[in-house]
Amino acid sequence: MQTLRYIIFALLLIPIKSFAGIYELDFDFGYDRQNYGVNRQNSVVSRNYSYGFSLYLFDLTAIDLNVSNTSDITTQNDRYTVATGVDVIAQQNRVQTDVYGVSLKQMLTGRGSRIVPTISLGYAREFVTSSGDITVENTITKAQTVFNLTESKQRYNSVFGSFALQIKLTERFSLKASVRTLFPAFELNKAKDNLKYLAGFSWIF
Repeated sequence: MQTLRYIIFALLLIPIKSFAGIYELDFDFGYDRQNYGVNRQNSVVSRNYSYGFSLYLFDLTAIDLNVSNTSDITTQNDRYTVATGVDVIAQQNRVQTDVYGVSLKQMLTGRGSRIVPTISLGYAREFVTSSGDITVENTITKAQTVFNLTESKQRYNSVFGSFALQIKLTERFSLKASVRTLFPAFELNKAKDNLKYLAGFSWIF
């Protein structure tokens, strides 16, 4: 393991000009948690992982292949009566979104800049899986029963767009912050309705 670390460190210091082609690997992660309710008993948790591979056709322009996985979990622990002697005491909705995209990525400054802004725009195929469960309680016996909701799957043709800022730590390794959007094809007005803010890193080789 120690030897592997030394090799990676050495590779990061090799100048870009030593390579015939320019490729870039990206990893981004986002996490958001919101609690609400009188006693903060309810929550919405979102996690996002994103991976990208870019092939630079020109010095500042690349074709980018990207995959992202988003998990959104809404948990409600409010009690309410649905029938005599029966209360709903908890609900959870889970949405898993997998996106596979290809886009055109453009650097807005030269590679010599310490801070490099980039924009990407392209096509994405979106797969959405929804599931959940409801917990009910018999208020007389206090027995609880969990009912699983029917799982549903949907597919969408979407447009993927992003803006990122890369801060170079070495010539080949950068930290980055980005904002991304995913919206149905030909519905540009919905781009602002699905924004994700992520942090990660990129490695050029």
